[in-house]
Amino acid sequence: MTSSEELQISDVSVLSAAGVGLDALRERLREPAAAGTAPGGEPSAADADHYVGLPGRVAAVPDFKITDYVPRKGTKNLDRTTALGLAASTLLKRDLSARADISDASWESTGIAMGTVVGSLRSSVDLDVDIIEGQGIDLINPAVFPNTTMNCCASQIAIWHRLRGPNSTLANGTVSALSALRYAARLIRCGHARRMLVGGVEELSPHTAWGTRLKKDVQESVVIGEGAAMVALEPAGPDAPPALATVTACEVMFAPQRTQAGYAEALRRAVARALESCAAAGVDVRLILPGAVGTVLEQSEESALEQFDVERVDVRTAVGECGGALGAMQLAAAVALGRPGTGVLITGIDDSGAVAAAVLTIGGRS
Repeated sequence: MTSSEELQISDVSVLSAAGVGLDALRERLREPAAAGTAPGGEPSAADADHYVGLPGRVAAVPDFKITDYVPRKGTKNLDRTTALGLAASTLLKRDLSARADISDASWESTGIAMGTVVGSLRSSVDLDVDIIEGQGIDLINPAVFPNTTMNCCASQIAIWHRLRGPNSTLANGTVSALSALRYAARLIRCGHARRMLVGGVEELSPHTAWGTRLKKDVQESVVIGEGAAMVALEPAGPDAPPALATVTACEVMFAPQRTQAGYAEALRRAVARALESCAAAGVDVRLILPGAVGTVLEQSEESALEQFDVERVDVRTAVGECGGALGAMQLAAAVALGRPGTGVLITGIDDSGAVAAAVLTIGGRS
């Protein structure tokens, strides 16, 4: 990602198993890894039986209710993925709207780029079950059908907040949010949007929990979590508000060979390209937020990062396995933990072959 125009993160919102907001995330990230405490709240009572026998633990966003964020009308048929994303966007827009430099008209050119794995898996499965076990496709509730589409969350955010800019959903596994960041940056630089709300979302459900455990890509010691995080991406400059961070680099690549060595080499190339941007900007990386700790791809990531002797923080262990929201949690964690003026390297590998490396240069406001 190269361009003479710098882009900055002006605001962040986050809901995770650690709680709501950057302070809750920061506190959880700073807890000793040996503490062994499980983050988050309990899943709904209606789902309790579906987790019986599931290896490991699960953790939901504590005490989450969408009506704490938006009026009740229109929320009856929202799935949890959409509700989490809508809540995160509501918090973000609320903070942005308090700025004197943002007019109502500017929302006409504000877009969305959301990362996810498959959207709401639960909604898709439940709809199929209703069709197969019920009375056929003609008698299903049409109000729940939009929940089965992968772009439901981003679309609902745009509808609720009247955002008229580009509306995009990117599915690239655990690096989906970093892919969304790179895509959003290109949209702004090409003049398609004035501002982009960028993030990732993943819901906790028996479907995702059992699927994750049966796949065995994530260690049982890692909690299955959920969450949504979003950042406001805007051009930097003298007229811009104080930045939480500047996006110095964001590289997304693919490993042609899906082996430990192949993943490592692809990530190594992505990191090298990101570091070239750092060198050009005079940025020194002082913190790494790896994305594959606690997974079968941890060895590949370690190999790609062996040159670094700096502090590392494991975001996945702190907030739980959260699929397509992981990259967004890493972005929020970078803002929460990074020291002003230094670089934070965010990396990720998905077993599909996608790899990503991004560097944020932390601003003076946090």
